[in-house]
Amino acid sequence: MAIGTNLNCLHGVMPSEDKLIQLCLYKQLIESRFNRKIPFITGGTSVVLPLLRQHRVPKGINHFRIGEALFFGNDLFSGGAANDMEQEVFKLYSEIIEITEKPVVPTGMLAENPSGDTFEIEPEDYGRTSCRAILDVGLLDIPPQYMNPVDSRLQIINASSDMLILDLGENEGNYEVGNWIEFDLVYMGALGLLNSRYIDKKIV
Repeated sequence: MAIGTNLNCLHGVMPSEDKLIQLCLYKQLIESRFNRKIPFITGGTSVVLPLLRQHRVPKGINHFRIGEALFFGNDLFSGGAANDMEQEVFKLYSEIIEITEKPVVPTGMLAENPSGDTFEIEPEDYGRTSCRAILDVGLLDIPPQYMNPVDSRLQIINASSDMLILDLGENEGNYEVGNWIEFDLVYMGALGLLNSRYIDKKIV
């Protein structure tokens, strides 16, 4: 049996000594009202760790739910890196299954795609072409905003349910079908992949 809080995850409310003291008081009130002992008070997630290091967490808090700081070395309070923590722990590798030179502006009548997105045309893009690569990963695996190509020359265009489209530009990296593209991950992206049935070939 436990009582806990989940600060920062939804509206970005940051933890404070006052909020954690309130949590400890709620624990005492519940124990008194129901004559039940509550052995654990969980003070929150990785965002509370800076307060813990500064000895600003009340003694009654005896449990934490740590993920992002542990696996990504992020200090969620400052927005930087946590001291003595490695940040490049997870990488995603996805295989190129097709490469084609295509017009930057698609032809035909444009409407919303299945994700509800609409394509906005920039006037300077008319007549331009680029080398596009299709990769074997898509929205079923990870939203594209949670992954960043290690090769800065590559640009993510968008993703469908099971494919990701990359703009290779002039393909200065000489990418070919069968090559693996390396991505850095954002925490929420790794969280989804770790719960994916395809994890064995997608992430290392």
